Amino acid sequence: MASEWTVVLDDRRIDLSDKALGMLKHMRKQILGQPAPYVVVRGAAISIGVVPGGSECDGLVDELLRGGHLQRYPSTSLTAHGLYRLTALGISAADEG
Repeated sequence: MASEWTVVLDDRRIDLSDKALGMLKHMRKQILGQPAPYVVVRGAAISIGVVPGGSECDGLVDELLRGGHLQRYPSTSLTAHGLYRLTALGISAADEG
């Protein structure tokens, strides 16, 4: 069973698994010094020991999308290649976590 981690932001409870939070923290590092908050899932997955494109990785991305931490890239072809936008909520959660 995956352990859960709770991040409290603006009096809201946001529950993330440890692995999803790990991916989020890696994605946060990806955008430092960049003009736009676009991130690549592959590097984040590898950083936490998850196979990029595998079912576990897909589940973690879905968890981050459902929680509002990630958004799909405006271009569906780029999203299909693992590119997403890190949201303000995702940035805050990574910083708080």
